[in-house]
Amino acid sequence: MDNKIGLTWINFYMEFASVLLNYKNNRNVLIDKLKKIYRENEQYIKFPTFEKNKDIIDIDPFSVFGLFNKGIKDSNRKLILEGISKEFGVKSNIPLDFDGVPYMNNRKASFFSFIEKRGAGDIDGLWNMFEAGINYADNKNDKTRNDFIIAYNNVIKQYGVYWNITMGLFWIRPNTYISLDLVNREYILSCDIIDKKVHYITDGLRKMPMGQDYLYLIDNISANLKSGKYQFKNFVELSSFAWTDYNNKKNNIDKEINSTQNIEEYNPNITKEQWKKFIINVEKPLNSTSIKMLKAIMELGGEAYCNELIEKYGGNLDYYVRSTLGLGKRAKKYFNLGNYIEHGKERIYVIPFVGKKTNENNADNFVYSIRKELREALNEIDLSDISPFYENENLLNGTTKEEKNMQVTDIRKNTILYGPPGTGKTYNTVLYAVAIIENKKLADIKSEKYEEVLKRYNQYKSDGLIEFTTFHQSYGYEEFIEGIKPIIDNNEDENSDVNYKIEPGVFKAFCDKAETASLSNSNYNLELNNSPEIWKVSLEGTGENRTRSECMENGHIRIGYDFYGENIEDETKFEFGGKNVLNAFISKMKVGDIVLSCYSSTTIDAIGIVSGEYEWHDEYEKYKRLRKVKWIVKGIKENIVDINNGCSLTLSSVYRLNISLSDVINIISKYSGVLLHSKKRKSNFVFIIDEINRGNISSIFGELITLIEESKRIGAKEELKLRLPYSKKLFGVLDNIYILGTMNTADRSIALIDTALRRRFDFVEVLPNEEILNDVYVEGVSIKDMLKKINMRIAALYDREHMIGHSYFISLINNPDLNTLSMIFKKNIIPLLQEYFYEDYEKIGLILGDNNKNDEEKFIVKKYYDYNMLFGNNVDIDIDIPYIYEINEEAFENINAYKMI
Repeated sequence: MDNKIGLTWINFYMEFASVLLNYKNNRNVLIDKLKKIYRENEQYIKFPTFEKNKDIIDIDPFSVFGLFNKGIKDSNRKLILEGISKEFGVKSNIPLDFDGVPYMNNRKASFFSFIEKRGAGDIDGLWNMFEAGINYADNKNDKTRNDFIIAYNNVIKQYGVYWNITMGLFWIRPNTYISLDLVNREYILSCDIIDKKVHYITDGLRKMPMGQDYLYLIDNISANLKSGKYQFKNFVELSSFAWTDYNNKKNNIDKEINSTQNIEEYNPNITKEQWKKFIINVEKPLNSTSIKMLKAIMELGGEAYCNELIEKYGGNLDYYVRSTLGLGKRAKKYFNLGNYIEHGKERIYVIPFVGKKTNENNADNFVYSIRKELREALNEIDLSDISPFYENENLLNGTTKEEKNMQVTDIRKNTILYGPPGTGKTYNTVLYAVAIIENKKLADIKSEKYEEVLKRYNQYKSDGLIEFTTFHQSYGYEEFIEGIKPIIDNNEDENSDVNYKIEPGVFKAFCDKAETASLSNSNYNLELNNSPEIWKVSLEGTGENRTRSECMENGHIRIGYDFYGENIEDETKFEFGGKNVLNAFISKMKVGDIVLSCYSSTTIDAIGIVSGEYEWHDEYEKYKRLRKVKWIVKGIKENIVDINNGCSLTLSSVYRLNISLSDVINIISKYSGVLLHSKKRKSNFVFIIDEINRGNISSIFGELITLIEESKRIGAKEELKLRLPYSKKLFGVLDNIYILGTMNTADRSIALIDTALRRRFDFVEVLPNEEILNDVYVEGVSIKDMLKKINMRIAALYDREHMIGHSYFISLINNPDLNTLSMIFKKNIIPLLQEYFYEDYEKIGLILGDNNKNDEEKFIVKKYYDYNMLFGNNVDIDIDIPYIYEINEEAFENINAYKMI
């Protein structure tokens, strides 16, 4: 094999890695040398961007290797290596070949982020990993192995570090470390190289392994390669075979995706509005792989490499090629386009994409660049219900198709996590929330890397699927369900008195949002915004008139006050009224809101969705102010007094109605015959209440305490709605809304919790988990054993609800030193014990084992007073206790004080 696979790069890479390590604490000199190399070859290569301002203030060794291990020409690669040989004194021959070397994406060839995103110690962490990687490879023993695992587990927590770190380790010591880039991972699995146990531990190479698992994987593959069963016998040959196989397959898959000569000359001449109709009416209802791919590319800025899509969203080359061609074929048919022929072949993908290759000679690195008009259309379409992640036919994020429409998660609708402080209750809400939203078992989510779960949690939160609030003593019904606030009345009388608007509280607003979102799963897309307002609009007046007929025919609404002119300024004097009407129509009304066309004081004749911004149309004789509207139902005569809280419609041309979205949906369904509520399983929503026991449950929840019962949810057999006291609207809680609370038992025992709350919630106890601190030692003191002993004493002297959580000691995992431990005791543990025992220092001393220590090791000491010296000999004072308790500051810095606990 050696004569077939070029290995001349190995010695140079390994020697340079050893030399580079000398610059760990001299990075300014390193940067100067790198700049010099690029300066001397600036006609061929340009120094890459490492910061937004194009400057470079620091660099890690893996990113140095990334300079010449990315998608550039081999001639430029050799130029850089020649400069490195000269500047750094590398004596190995300049490589002639690079077989088996995995390359970074040109867009992401560094291992750290811009300074605005990276952590303060990220670059140092990469240097530590680099050093630990070399030390373990060159001198394998228990210490270097342990150092490697610690450095590895720390560095993969950093932003921008994931599978790429294994590529970096492979570059610097290819005989020791295996690269787990995407191509190698897929090839390893296809060749069945790893044992079943390792396959299980690494979850089939789907998730990033921890340090010990990565080394275990290396040992397993290395042993299997020695069996002689495979064509390759080491990691370099394995990587070479993997990349050769990948490139061969890529060349065989639909060659038309690679031919992009003169592609910029082709233009399908499809406008933004045409693309918008196509996406809404064709692609989105299909929920096709193409719409998923488009969303993924949009999230990456509108253009992306295929490898970039695979790495972030999953799937494979074939998946994206087929999605591209499917999109092109449907667009060609929909727009009735002719054939675009290039080099004798029809090119389909050029309809939605402007094809590009990289600037270098790597033709395989194809860029999907969405056409400008399509990109603009996608920016105006709500794709929040589309997941960009790859889902194969039989496995949808670990959920089968049959399960996807069923309830799989094992978490109940109403759950409270309770336990002592510091046990990770809020930490666990992240795991619970993601399991609920993704409809998965809690155990499955807990088996994943927490950082990855947290990323998804934050995304779901920004998407509006999760809401978080904290109860406190002054929190009330008005903040939670609904309240009132003063506003200027919507009457056209500008001198009207102050009125009051009913404002939904945080929970009711969240429920309204969930109800709106549920409509996106229906078979008919209303194109509502995330929180649609409902407006009353008068078209010229009541009854039949020319303006009403024209608006219904042409899909818009029109109002007057033309004499104020097209633009309303701050200086405009509203001598004839209309200020509130114009402010509502021009400024407050939003695209995606609902309008009800007023036919009489009690009835409406049409319902529409606002689809355009404010416009002025001078071609009309009057009523020149206009907004485009998509009419959903027309020609009806529906009495809305009951759903409008018993109120008739007023003369004001435009104002916000206090009508619920569900009531409007019912009217639309009644007249259109369209089912607006999907039969598919709705997305789950999670409402998190931190410190739920600190609020007055009865006053906060009010009538909601009944509505949150599972059997009373909307859609349940005993579905229940109650009329709210302020708005008089009927309100219920959807069955896809989960309420997740946390409760600190040190603040209030679970036994004292409101009985109504206890009956409607499942309670899950979260106790201290000392095992997390299993391998944490500070100068020989086992933190796990120390915390366990403290908690046993607290349980004996107080109760188990006041034990101390493990999270107080988490910082010791990365910083196991006496200074960190002393600060934890000084700032957290001692104050907590003082609060628990109401400054009963005898018990605090017993908790800390002071009764078995020398005075200098005690945290709590007695200070005796000479009362004769304080008050003189002539004062007759009967003092029972001749001493006070003090905190012994010196004990915090004495390791024996902790050993004796």
